[in-house]
Amino acid sequence: MTKTLYISDLDGTLLNREGQFSDYTREALRRFDEAGILFTCATGRTLSSVAMLLGEARFTCPAVLSDGLLTFDMESEAIVQASTLSQPLIEQVATTLDEYSQDGFLYCIKGNQYALFYTQVRTELSQHFLNSKAPFLGDNIFRIDTFTALPEGYLPLYYVLYDKQQTLEALQPSVHAIPGAHSLLNRDVYRAEQDIYFMNILSDTTSKHSAVQDLKTRLGADEVVAFGDNYNDLPMLKSADRCYVPQNGIAEAKAVATEVIEDCWLDSVVRFIEREQGLRV
Repeated sequence: MTKTLYISDLDGTLLNREGQFSDYTREALRRFDEAGILFTCATGRTLSSVAMLLGEARFTCPAVLSDGLLTFDMESEAIVQASTLSQPLIEQVATTLDEYSQDGFLYCIKGNQYALFYTQVRTELSQHFLNSKAPFLGDNIFRIDTFTALPEGYLPLYYVLYDKQQTLEALQPSVHAIPGAHSLLNRDVYRAEQDIYFMNILSDTTSKHSAVQDLKTRLGADEVVAFGDNYNDLPMLKSADRCYVPQNGIAEAKAVATEVIEDCWLDSVVRFIEREQGLRV
């Protein structure tokens, strides 16, 4: 019998249009646990954000977080794998941000707690981003004088920039010129404007794809079935044994899909798995 690892992006894929787990999906997660189905997420979101969204619900295996930088077992509250930024990379990204007068936010982890560090906020979009993280991070948001002087014990994971698509795309070549750096663009699917994007800057050895393949090996799965909708999902979708994209996904994701399924707000991911596993007709 084939041992399948089902793994899904969250925003625009598993979550509804309000950015939440629907009641139906929450109940499906419980049924997956009872049936022994391997199901988890691979998301750009942080541990604190995913934990708050889940509430009492649980995935049945470790979650791939922050676009593959962290794989975390939420049952045992243990890090399965983590990829951190080197000090030279942090310094060079900080210099590039200054050259472009661009705000940046540095996610770090200490123990099982995320923290967000920033040096200044110059735009309304940056302030919006910062405000949006307060419910998830609480008091773990810090202004510092320089990114090169992080407090002791914090492991740097990745930078996030939040701006118009054109602005971030103009910055991207300079980021990719930094040795060891890689960037991912991801549209903010919860804004009416189509040109507001996140840019994650991380180690070039890290991706959802590499983290998912590592998890597949750890779990002894025979195949990976992936679900995603956006640019940062493409490496995972292309490398999966099968991949499915909701109708609301970008054209580039649909082009590589095994099949296009219904929109995310119709619980399409969990309904697909239920049909495939015979849990519901």
